[in-house]
Amino acid sequence: MKTKTKTILKICLFLVIFGALLVTATFTDLDLEVSKALTKNVLEPERYYTEHFYGAMMETVGTAPEYLIGALMAQIIFWYAVRLMPAGVKRTLLAGTALAGATALYGMWFKEVTGYVTRHFDTSEVNTGFLVGVTVFFALLLSLLGTLAARNLSDESLKKLIRFAAVSCVAMVAATLIVQGLKIPFGRMRYRAMNVIGDFGKNDLFPGFTRWYVMGGQPDKQLMRDTFGTSDAFKSFPSGHTRGAAATFYLATMAGVMGLSKKKRIALWAFAAVFTVAVAVSRIMVGAHFFSDVLVGGTVGFVCCVGSKALFVDRPKRIKASTAD
Repeated sequence: MKTKTKTILKICLFLVIFGALLVTATFTDLDLEVSKALTKNVLEPERYYTEHFYGAMMETVGTAPEYLIGALMAQIIFWYAVRLMPAGVKRTLLAGTALAGATALYGMWFKEVTGYVTRHFDTSEVNTGFLVGVTVFFALLLSLLGTLAARNLSDESLKKLIRFAAVSCVAMVAATLIVQGLKIPFGRMRYRAMNVIGDFGKNDLFPGFTRWYVMGGQPDKQLMRDTFGTSDAFKSFPSGHTRGAAATFYLATMAGVMGLSKKKRIALWAFAAVFTVAVAVSRIMVGAHFFSDVLVGGTVGFVCCVGSKALFVDRPKRIKASTAD
C-alpha cells in the first residue's frame, strides 16, 4: 500500500473515531454521566477543589510536557545556531532568543507547579518573594542542565532536527492560543463549579450545565470569586491540561525524524497516548472538565503536533526528494 493511501486511511479513521465520540457527547448524557462516575468519592459536596492525591498530582504535572519539550526544542535551536551557523548578528540573535525562551519555559513550568502546590497546601507563611526567587533559581538551573544535555547531540542530529524543532515551537504556541482563545467566549461552567452550587449549578445567577457548543461568555469576575473563590469557574471547554499533556506526542514524532527503531517509536507513541489519557481522566475526576472538554483539548494538541510535522517537515522533504529525482 502506498504511503499516501496509508495516510489518507489514518486520517479517515481518526476523523471517524473523534467524530463518533464528539457526536455521542453532544447528543447524549455522556458528559454528565462520566463526570458523576469519576468524581464520586473524589469531589466532596459543595467543594470546588479536591485533595485527592491522583487528581492533585496530575493537575500539577499534566502540563509539564509542553513546557519541558518546548524548552528542549529551543535548546536544539540554540546549539544549531552556535555550532552550525556562521558568526554574525543572526546567529547571536537566534541563539540568545532560543536560550531565553528555554529559560522562560522552565520558569513558567516551575511557577505553575508552585501555584498548584500552594493551592493544595497551607503556604500562608511562605514569603512571596521567596517563591519568586526559588522559581528563578530553578529556571536558570534547569536551563543550564538542559542546555548541557542537548550539547551531546551531534551536528548531523541538529541538522535533522532544526526544522522540526522550529515548527514544533510554533505548533505548541498555536495549540495554546486555540484552546485558551476558545475558553473565554464559550464560557462553559466547570463541573466542580456546579458542585459548589448543587442542582447542576443552575440558579438565578448561573446557567448550570450546558453542552460544549453553547457560547455563554464569562460571568462577572468578582461574582465568581465570591461564589467559587476563583475567576476560572467558566473555562471548562476545552481542556488546557489535556492539550499540554498531548505535547508528549512531539517525542514520538521526533523519534521518527531521528530515525529511531520501530520498537522505540511505538513505545513513545504508546507512552504519549497513555499519559494524555491519564491526564484527561484526572481532569474529569477533579471536576475541572467534562469528557467533551478533554476530547477536544487533547485533539487540538495532537493535531497541531502531527499536522505541523506532516505539512512543514515531511512534505518539504518529499518535494525536495522528488525534485532531485
